[in-house]
Amino acid sequence: MRERRPRRLAFAVGAVSLGVLVVGLLMVRNTIASVAPVAVVKPTLDTLPTTIFADGTLSYRNELAMTSEVLGAVEEIYVRQGDEVKRGQPLMKLRSQQYQAQLAQREAGRDGEMASLEVKRASRELAAAKLRRFTELRKQQLVSEEGLDEAEAAYRQADAAYREGHARIQNQRALVDEVQDSLHKSILRSPIDGTVLSIDVSAGETAVPSALSFSGSTVARIADTRVLVATAKLGEYDVWKIRPGAAANVVVPAFDETPLPGTVRSVSMAPARSATSSGAPAAGAANYEVLIEIRNTRRASLRTGMTCRVEFPSRKAAPVLTVPIAALRDDPVEIGADAGQGASGAVLVVRDGVASLRRVRLGDVNETHQEIRGGLDADDLVVVPASGQPSLKPGTRVRVISYERG
Repeated sequence: MRERRPRRLAFAVGAVSLGVLVVGLLMVRNTIASVAPVAVVKPTLDTLPTTIFADGTLSYRNELAMTSEVLGAVEEIYVRQGDEVKRGQPLMKLRSQQYQAQLAQREAGRDGEMASLEVKRASRELAAAKLRRFTELRKQQLVSEEGLDEAEAAYRQADAAYREGHARIQNQRALVDEVQDSLHKSILRSPIDGTVLSIDVSAGETAVPSALSFSGSTVARIADTRVLVATAKLGEYDVWKIRPGAAANVVVPAFDETPLPGTVRSVSMAPARSATSSGAPAAGAANYEVLIEIRNTRRASLRTGMTCRVEFPSRKAAPVLTVPIAALRDDPVEIGADAGQGASGAVLVVRDGVASLRRVRLGDVNETHQEIRGGLDADDLVVVPASGQPSLKPGTRVRVISYERG
């Protein structure tokens, strides 16, 4: 009996020790389990390359709607849609018989006036000679004062007739020039080197001068297809970032996704007009037209009227503080809002082994990084959740398992 008591005592002490060890291990395991592993980054100073996107429409830089300057039926068309033409090349001819008849009539009138002017010149010279003779005779008292007056009146009358005849000649010449101009304009010529986009009349139809303000007076459309212009509209928050001469890329989805390099040619100073009757800008945020010029290296594929996407790459003039987009919290309650301080956001910052919520002011953003304009220092450790990791709650104890620059 005496030998069994020590054994029982030793067994009891061992059991208690084992229990204490198990409880300790469980406590350690629970403590470790309550510390979340996290990856952190430090904010980085970067120029933050960003891209502004805008939808646009293509057009040819130099596209002309041709109209006739004279009224006439189309007699002959020399070109077809798609033809390359040179400046001054005839495109079509209007019937010109009426102008030819008018020209012959006006030339005959001019010639008649010129013949009449010769007669009047001779009469004036004769009257001038008579006046000179009578003036000398009057000095010798060989003619009366009345005779000299009659000679002077005859000269003045002959001189006036000559001047009138000369004016009539100028008028007749102007009429001849007018008809010759109309005759010249009866042949419509290309105003530029380019491509015929369309022929809008047929032989036999009447070409109407645009000055008469009739709709449908366009007879052809000519364009220089070597250079295209993409017209994009940017909102008031982006347009100030774009300057003439800046680089841009134009993507035409109908063709492929290969960007075409372009150059900003102009940025409108006034917002684009709406289609309302008043023509005033539409209510809400204003949009401004930006024109981007590109070389049409794919002339067989790119055409006026196609839709496009314009990309304006840019960088900050000076480095700014940035963090990965994945570090931003998306809980509206956590983010909050500070009126007048710009867009607000929130991140988790590790300090003394605890993830603390930090509200920040946001700036520009690109595909991977967000500008931080306030609320963070360059030495802060910002939590970047791993893909699929449960959302970490503020106040959670954490253990840093990886660190890299943002």
